[in-house]
Amino acid sequence: MPLRKVKIEELSIDGKMLEEINSTEDITYVQSFIGRERAIKALLFGLDMDRDGYNIFVVGPSGIGRKTFVKHFVNEYAQKKPVPPDVAYVMNFEDPMKAKVIFLPAGKGIDLKKDMERLIDNLTERIIKLFEGEDYKTRRKEIDEEFEREQERYTKELIEKASSLGFLIKLTSTGVNYYPVKEGKVISDEEFEKLSAEEKQYYEENEKKVVLLIDAAVENVRKLESVYKERIRDLNRYALLFATEEFFSVIENKYPYSDVKEYIHRIKEDIIEKVSSTKKIQDLEYYFKRAYSVNLIVDNSSLNAAPVVFEDTPTYHNLFGKIEYIEREGMLYTDFTLIRPGVVHTANGGYLIIDARELLIHPFVWDRLKKVMFAKQIEIENVESAYGYSVIASLKTDPIPLKLKVILVGTPEIYEILYEYDPDFEKLFKVKVELDWEIDATVENVKDLLSFVADYVKEKEIMPIKRDALERIIWYSTRLSGDRTKLSMKLGSIIDLIEEANFFAKKRDAKYIVAEDVVKALREREERIKLVVEKYDEMFKKEDLMIDVTGKVVGQVNGLTVVNFGDYEFGLPVRITAKTYLGNTGILDIQREADLSGQIHSKAVMILTGYLGSKYARKVPFSIGVSISFEQVYGYVEGDSASLAEVLAIISAISKIPLKQNIAVTGSINQHGHIQPVGGVTEKVEGFYRICKLKGLTGTQGVIIPKANVRNLVLSDEVLEAIKEGKFHIWTVDEVDEAIEMMTDKPAGQMNKNYDYPRGSVNYYVVQALKSSHDLSEGKTRAKRPKRTK
Repeated sequence: MPLRKVKIEELSIDGKMLEEINSTEDITYVQSFIGRERAIKALLFGLDMDRDGYNIFVVGPSGIGRKTFVKHFVNEYAQKKPVPPDVAYVMNFEDPMKAKVIFLPAGKGIDLKKDMERLIDNLTERIIKLFEGEDYKTRRKEIDEEFEREQERYTKELIEKASSLGFLIKLTSTGVNYYPVKEGKVISDEEFEKLSAEEKQYYEENEKKVVLLIDAAVENVRKLESVYKERIRDLNRYALLFATEEFFSVIENKYPYSDVKEYIHRIKEDIIEKVSSTKKIQDLEYYFKRAYSVNLIVDNSSLNAAPVVFEDTPTYHNLFGKIEYIEREGMLYTDFTLIRPGVVHTANGGYLIIDARELLIHPFVWDRLKKVMFAKQIEIENVESAYGYSVIASLKTDPIPLKLKVILVGTPEIYEILYEYDPDFEKLFKVKVELDWEIDATVENVKDLLSFVADYVKEKEIMPIKRDALERIIWYSTRLSGDRTKLSMKLGSIIDLIEEANFFAKKRDAKYIVAEDVVKALREREERIKLVVEKYDEMFKKEDLMIDVTGKVVGQVNGLTVVNFGDYEFGLPVRITAKTYLGNTGILDIQREADLSGQIHSKAVMILTGYLGSKYARKVPFSIGVSISFEQVYGYVEGDSASLAEVLAIISAISKIPLKQNIAVTGSINQHGHIQPVGGVTEKVEGFYRICKLKGLTGTQGVIIPKANVRNLVLSDEVLEAIKEGKFHIWTVDEVDEAIEMMTDKPAGQMNKNYDYPRGSVNYYVVQALKSSHDLSEGKTRAKRPKRTK
């Protein structure tokens, strides 16, 4: 079978995709949202859809600029939407434990707050002057004196009438007392008992009359006091209205809104009530400042469009607000001035963007958000009150109508969990916006990416980037995507590379960022995090980890793995061995038996079992035992990318034909023997090259990869140069037999219609070994074929 060697031209990035530019200074085209056509369409639908439940969930892996994209797009969209009203809480004079909400046009809230602060200062000063004025004192004195005269008259009449009935009246702080009198002296209880029956009867009958007289007098005095208080209240009312009307009229004229008018009316009534019941006017100053102030919880004066709020710490209080308490003499106290808003309030009338993961890790937040969205209104209450964990009487607030578009940003895993396990999720978040992590590396998309880079350079005042550096940035983008035909949308990583290249360009006092700076930034970044790679290489060099890169060995092949440490991943070769024996038939996967393999790896072993059986056990059973192992691998093995290497090791072990150790193998197979693409092929190739270089390059070493993986190779300059010079090679295969021939330098052999393979082929030797094994297991000994004679 003809083998295909990958040419160096196939591994290069086409520089013609860049326009005729010398640097980012030549780029004038602006593209804000690269490769987001599908996402923009979905997001625009969700924003335009003004119906219940059409909130938005933006889905995409981390690092592709999800939040930046959403914030920028929604901010642009919100520019055509109106600014929502300001919201304030004020004193509820009918029920001080329930704060009253008022709404004002945007920008009027802060004006009202300041105007009320000035009014309170003027009010206190004006009221003090009013009640200290001679005119008020004169009128107040007249009312007081008239009240005292009338009160004295009622008292005098009561005393005189009681005296005529033989009783003495005494007024005390606890009420009116009366005593029988004889000859001008109060009769004691002992003296009263000594009186004659007629005298006792006289006093007892008159006592009833005195009681009636006292009741009548008390009632008259109460009426008099009521009239007196009403006259004082009227006096205060007219005096206060006359003295303060100019202040209130300014407020009412400036804010002709029903909420404000009702609020001012309540203040007027409360002032009269408080002034009339307070002896020292100066004591009211603190009350005025607390009761008549405006707690502006939403101030939209600085906005010129609908609000767009991104909350990166969505705790309960940050989202839904809270009611604070202050301590006074060991007691907790609160009122409407201690109400604090959350971002749900500040974003109301606009758009709220939240990281879904952060939302879910904070207790009670997700449940509360759902309740608020279903109710379409929000009340401010602390979490302990909202969920019944507190028995302390707390302030209540008027509910605020909610008109809010909530946009969650999260990974596909979070979306799937919520959709699967929370039935409310699909009712509230009906719009899914999917963000791709890569785009086609077309000329137009490259142009868009360069536009993004140029725009970022200008915005952050970074040095202009020369063409050769832009080519390296495009190369880095394709490497991030793992496909030379794609550009990665991990824009954050690209920005980091630009910033680091700018740093090194500054260190050499340059005016431009060139390819040298980008290469240095990448090299320095790798140097910072490659300690673990160096430790592995040291173990390979000392042969603590054993790998052969020359010679041939039966039942042994170099597989390739990818090690991921989060911020850095790299390839490592691993020795895969197979051994055969008589006994239990089938393939024994040592990794699986030791519980060191995942389900995908176990499935791959079952697939190659089916492949081997269909290929070699057509006329004789697969009556041989095979054990297969990843040598010196003590961690968890997962994936199917080693199945081609495993099948080669098994075929070699059965046929006793050795395999080349200068070639490493990666690829997945199906039951038909077709080679399927695998992941991490760039890292795997570079990993084997690194070990070959460590042990000595011979010019014959290389890697076999699936043909479909050629486009996934985005190799380093060093590896490309080695391939160009013929020091290292890459071969591609579509079928297992192609790999067999490359690894053994022998024909694989094609099965004929009788299920036989040509004599001398690798597959022939496998079948012959299986026949021998079967005969031995059946207790048969094959007779030697006699020589032919002429």
